[in-house]
Amino acid sequence: MLDPRWLEALTAVVDESGFDRAAQRLCLTQSAVSQRIRQLEEHLGQPVVSRTQPPEPTPAGRRLIQHHRQMRLLEQELLGTLAPAASEASYTRVSVGVNADSLATWFLEAARPAVEAHRLLLDIRVDDQDYTHALMRDGDVIGCVSTQTVPLQGGECRFLGAMRYHCLATPAFSARHFPHGLTAAALASAPAILYSHKDDIHSEFLASALGYHGPFPSFRLPSAQGFLECTLQGMAYCLLPEMMTTGACSAGRLVDLLPGQWVDIGLYWHQWRIGSQVAASLADTLEAYGRANLRPSAEQPAG
Repeated sequence: MLDPRWLEALTAVVDESGFDRAAQRLCLTQSAVSQRIRQLEEHLGQPVVSRTQPPEPTPAGRRLIQHHRQMRLLEQELLGTLAPAASEASYTRVSVGVNADSLATWFLEAARPAVEAHRLLLDIRVDDQDYTHALMRDGDVIGCVSTQTVPLQGGECRFLGAMRYHCLATPAFSARHFPHGLTAAALASAPAILYSHKDDIHSEFLASALGYHGPFPSFRLPSAQGFLECTLQGMAYCLLPEMMTTGACSAGRLVDLLPGQWVDIGLYWHQWRIGSQVAASLADTLEAYGRANLRPSAEQPAG
């Protein structure tokens, strides 16, 4: 049998990025936390966490953390049925993976009914929408917003809707960098914005819409609001979600560099199939919001 205290210590060490902070979180000494980790590793006969800074879980450690998060959620729900008074005074922490654009536009509003109904504390991990799936696979979160259409083994997947992106810039930026349109020479010199080194949406858009496959200068800016502000300041052009830019476009502060061309990104909610009423409620809430507020499907621009 696995001692829950071992799993609690392992999860705390990884979540808090160190043994010292894990000890503070658990109100233990650092040596007590280390002892629990050693006992777990001796019981399994293999390491569960690296002794690096910050500590990283091994593959076995990731599976144990995933198991611990799921069991904690189910235990808290059980407590709510057995001791409602105690449950009403407590919160339930749920770790989720969300891409930056969803977090900056619709996700929090969509999640609010479930957060209020179940007194949830969301532990939100942000990554590119193509990579949030890995957060769930590695046991860091119980659910995530992702572009992946295939559920993980032991998980389920629901279509939420699509977000539409347009290629935008200020009128002054467009006049300065694209006086003759988005030519290959102009694209090779005009600064764009990328979320991180993992962001391929911009280059894929240039390839599909303009047949451009060459390099281009780019800012690296891991913030959806930063994308918008950098563009509004006339420092770069980029793909921005229409949910963030309707007002700026209507006011003439931003212009569409390629009218009639866009990118629709289909988004899916993935979660582990663990029989949790809280997880199911969150999924239902997100799905309902997506049906009402996101685009019903990813569409291709007219060719």
